[in-house]
Amino acid sequence: MATTSLMRMNINYTNSMTPPPFLTVNLVSGLTGSGKSSIARASGRPSIGLTAADPESVSLAIAGHPTPREVMLEVHPSAIPLEVAISVIAAGGDPALRPDTGAIRLGNFVSVLDASSFWRDIRSDSLAPEPPVPCVTHGEHDRTVADALVQQIEWASVVVINKTDLATAADCADLRDFVRLLNPSSHVVFARHGRSAVSPWLPPREDMLTWLQQSPGWIRQLNGEGLLASSRTGLGCVVYRDPRPFHPGRLADFLSDSATESGEILRSRGLFRLASRPHVVGSWNSAGPTIEFEPTDMGSHDPESPWGQEIAFFGRDLDASRLTANLDACLLDDREFIGGPLEWRSLPDPFPAWDLNRDDD
Repeated sequence: MATTSLMRMNINYTNSMTPPPFLTVNLVSGLTGSGKSSIARASGRPSIGLTAADPESVSLAIAGHPTPREVMLEVHPSAIPLEVAISVIAAGGDPALRPDTGAIRLGNFVSVLDASSFWRDIRSDSLAPEPPVPCVTHGEHDRTVADALVQQIEWASVVVINKTDLATAADCADLRDFVRLLNPSSHVVFARHGRSAVSPWLPPREDMLTWLQQSPGWIRQLNGEGLLASSRTGLGCVVYRDPRPFHPGRLADFLSDSATESGEILRSRGLFRLASRPHVVGSWNSAGPTIEFEPTDMGSHDPESPWGQEIAFFGRDLDASRLTANLDACLLDDREFIGGPLEWRSLPDPFPAWDLNRDDD
């Protein structure tokens, strides 16, 4: 699996009373109304709002505050969690951005979920709140509420299920199991009125960024490391693999007509190949009712690139046999496969064209 370049940090926590020679920045994320500000304040650490995700904005957000040992940086709901984490690392590595505190180190990434509205929100195709300024890599705001939710879960080291007093015990347990599917490594706690048993906060890991990049359940599932295969209430995961590429027309028909036949898919993520685009490894990304296909920068003949499909599906009451059969029907058949890439390119392709020359920097 190809991942963003990994950066290691060396943080040594001891029982000594000597203050650490750096500022620990914990990130707190959540949808509007989830109670993230209450959770941040309840930690007892200074809480600071962040309106953008670049390193300079991280430094400016902290500037002007009395220099503490540790802060809670509140992230906008539409910010991309991993982007913000990388910006914290970048800000800490550039003395010019923060000359008065010395090093900045990444602490915990805390995601706050509203137990009373989560199951409604995860099924929504509404856009998440628009950020005050464009995100670093995505100038156009197109993130949905469901997409924001799943990313907040997948990249978290701590997940706080808040407002449990406004939800049933069954819904809260369901949400806990769903979080464990999407991020088996996260520490899950329950909270009422912004108060939880999360104090004292877990000390951040020495390799926090590297650890966060390997936390998403879909990565763990595709690597054969999934910890929770299913729950008592029908939440589970199905991993689909096949070396053949998808026929674009039949895949489009599946998505529009057959995707719900095998249960409720709440999240799917992985890598795939369209026969009509034979030299491009695609990124498969769905959250709630919406799905997005994008090209990756993985080389078609890279040893780590899949020949065909590697996709993890998360949802409720998933019928693995039926889902697999429906996806198998989208693959090239023997006659089509023998035709090779030159013939595959001529297949009708209803999906939007990919910009293969884009520069996200």
